[in-house]
Amino acid sequence: MMKLNLILFLALIIFSLLKVNTEHLYRKNYSALDSEQKKEIELREEKTKLELEDSDQSGNNRIEEFAKNKLNMIEPVKKNTIILENK
Repeated sequence: MMKLNLILFLALIIFSLLKVNTEHLYRKNYSALDSEQKKEIELREEKTKLELEDSDQSGNNRIEEFAKNKLNMIEPVKKNTIILENK
């Protein structure tokens, strides 16, 4: 009977340690998941910002290309530029 109690006690200790270890790993992984989800949100926001900047720049490029090709506009040369001063 004493051997059986000792074996059961050791089994209880082992399973208790396994339970504690499992809970620790669960919390650690949940924390890592939460951290990665925050990074994902930040990266999505950055991607949206970069896409907006890209579309803005491509819009300016399209306008400049249209002005040069369709309207035959050119950039002014410094010697042909007159600066007016307000007196």
